[in-house]
Amino acid sequence: MKIAIVSGGTGGHIYPGIAIAEEIKKRDPLAQVLFIGSKEGLEKDIVAKKGYRLKLIRSRALLRKLSYKAVSSPFICGIGFFQALFILNTFSPKVLVSTGGYASLPAVLAAKLLSIPIFVCEQNVLPGMVNRFCAKIAKKVFLSFPDSLTYIKGEVVGNPVRPQIIAADAKEARQKLNLRTDKKVVLVMGGSQGSEKINQAVVASIPNLPQDVYVLHIVGHRDFCAVNSSISARDLNNYKAVAYIDDMAVVLAAADLVISRAGATAISEFLVRGLPMVLIPFPYAASDHQSLNANSISKMGAAIVIADSDFTAEKFIKLVSDSSINYAKMGKAAQALAKLDASERIVNSIYA
Repeated sequence: MKIAIVSGGTGGHIYPGIAIAEEIKKRDPLAQVLFIGSKEGLEKDIVAKKGYRLKLIRSRALLRKLSYKAVSSPFICGIGFFQALFILNTFSPKVLVSTGGYASLPAVLAAKLLSIPIFVCEQNVLPGMVNRFCAKIAKKVFLSFPDSLTYIKGEVVGNPVRPQIIAADAKEARQKLNLRTDKKVVLVMGGSQGSEKINQAVVASIPNLPQDVYVLHIVGHRDFCAVNSSISARDLNNYKAVAYIDDMAVVLAAADLVISRAGATAISEFLVRGLPMVLIPFPYAASDHQSLNANSISKMGAAIVIADSDFTAEKFIKLVSDSSINYAKMGKAAQALAKLDASERIVNSIYA
């Protein structure tokens, strides 16, 4: 069976596509999977490393603020539509799976014109404008959060998570990362690009970190040089900063607590690991969708939500040292919310 997956822009769109592709190959080793992505997204690096075929088209996010990029976006997407049309017509897939991102609209429209069945996956509580449109012409829509049913019709299956993340062993992960077993490992991450606000607060807290806490800080490429320069002269035994980590399965397995932005795919990965989480929604996310993601998890007892403006060094120290916060209970709530079979249910529908 030939299956096309359009997926791109950020890791939050790409990794669910990869999870679906891995389930397809597990189910049907002879299946041919082709990814379609945008030349402006991260997929040209991420998908290639996973060994899947990838075709890139011209596409750009549809921006609401008046700018050169906003004005040019429809024309760029128009070019992408004809490129997607050629790719899909040549490859002739049985279905197109869209996990969102810059390239999704041109590819979905091309698939519709070619009468290729379309499956749409929505990661966030609040569906984006493009996915709301694509849902109207899709054969089926898969949702990650029950709260999404307020905005769009679909089946709640969860967000596909790569099997390596689900299966990773905590003890082996700590050994691989050379982490002591007697410390509470706090993972701090700010999304694909990192977060200057989070980075500054965490670095400022280093002198006051409790001795029983070890902070693994994924800074992001943009700010890593600045962070690394500020700590290079210090002898630190309970803090480590890295620009980026490819093997998130190991990192998540080693963590006891995660402090992060509230991207939907990241949240799904925390849930399947049963990780208690402190979520700091990105305040400039479109339609404040990260706050909706975070609040959906928080109301079920699996997360604490902190406003970006309230996250300070003092707040960070309190979060990692306050014994009155029942992180064990939050972890159990996260485990209860996890949907480990999301990829399987989506692939079942594709092959039905």
